[in-house]
Amino acid sequence: MEDRAYLGLDIGGQSVKGFRLEADGRVSLRAAMATPASSGADAVLAVVAAVLAELSGQGDVATVGAGTPGGVDSSGRVAVDAANISGWKGVDLRSAIAKAAGVPSYVRNDGNLAAYGEWAARGFASRALLFVGLGTGIGAGYIADGRMLGGIDDKALEMGHVIVYPEGRRCACGCAGCAEAYASGPSIGRIAVEMARGFQTPLARAALSGSRINAREVYEALAKGDDLAKAVHATAAEALSRLIGQALAFLAPDTVILGGGVLAGATSLVADVAEAVPSYVYPAASAGVRFEKALLGSEAGLLGAALYGASTLLDREELRELAGKAAERLR
Repeated sequence: MEDRAYLGLDIGGQSVKGFRLEADGRVSLRAAMATPASSGADAVLAVVAAVLAELSGQGDVATVGAGTPGGVDSSGRVAVDAANISGWKGVDLRSAIAKAAGVPSYVRNDGNLAAYGEWAARGFASRALLFVGLGTGIGAGYIADGRMLGGIDDKALEMGHVIVYPEGRRCACGCAGCAEAYASGPSIGRIAVEMARGFQTPLARAALSGSRINAREVYEALAKGDDLAKAVHATAAEALSRLIGQALAFLAPDTVILGGGVLAGATSLVADVAEAVPSYVYPAASAGVRFEKALLGSEAGLLGAALYGASTLLDREELRELAGKAAERLR
C-alpha cells in the first residue's frame, strides 16, 4: 500500500480538476479539463474518466475521492439537481468513478470535502470546524471530531441559501434574500454595477461603461481605496456576518474558515466578518471562536477528496502524517 497513490477530484460546472497524492505527501501529477456542463451527464462523465486516466498513468492507485456540487446519497448517487451541470441528478457517480479508475471510490459534496481538507491541513486540531467557501456560489462544510456533518444525502450546510435579508435580492435558486445573492463572486460584481451611479470612482466608471465587473475587479479597486468598492465590500461582509452569526448559534464551531476564489483578493474580509459576527448572535456563541483564512485556497477540495479516500485505508495517525506532509507542500 505504501507505494500506491490517492486521487482527488473536484467536479465543477466550469472544470473537472484532479491531482495525484503520493504516499509521501507529494502531489506528483495534476489534470484539468473543461466541464461540458450543458451537454448532459454522459459528456461530463466522459471528461471525469479522461482526467482519471491521466492521473492513473504513473503507477498504482489505492482510492479515488471526489467532490461534486449538490448532495449525494449514501451509495454515491447524485441526489439533487446541480445548478451548473445539466442532468446531474440521479447519476451513479461513485460507480462511474470506480469503473473508470478500477479502484474504490468515495463521493461527497464538494463543500464538505473542502472543509475536510482545511481541517486536515491544521493537523486535526479543531474539534469543530466550519468552512465557508465564496466563489461562483457559497458552499460550506462542517467537521466535528473528524467527521463530516452531511445530513440527508449530504445536503447539510447549503449556507448560500440561508435567507439573511427577507424580501431581499433575488437569488438564482428562486428565493429572495439568500446570502449567495450578496456575497458570492458574481453577486459582488452585480452589486457594484447596481450601486455605481451613486459614485464617481474608477470602479464606478468601469461599471457604467459596460465593462464586466466581478469580485476580483471590486477587490482590486478596494486595495486602491475606491469608495464604491468599499460600499460593495461592506454589503457583502454584512450579509456574510449575518449568515455566520446564525451558523454559530446552530453549530458551535471553535474555528470558522473563509475560503474560495473571492478570498484571493478580499484581504480584510476575514477580520471584518470576525468583528461584525458578534452583533448577530448571542455572546456565548461567538466567544473564543477563531476566524481564519483558508490555508489551501482552491486546493482544499482536492486535498480533502484525496484524504477522504485515503481515510478508508489508513489509521488516524497515518492519515495525520500524510495530511501534514501534503499541506506543507501545498501552502
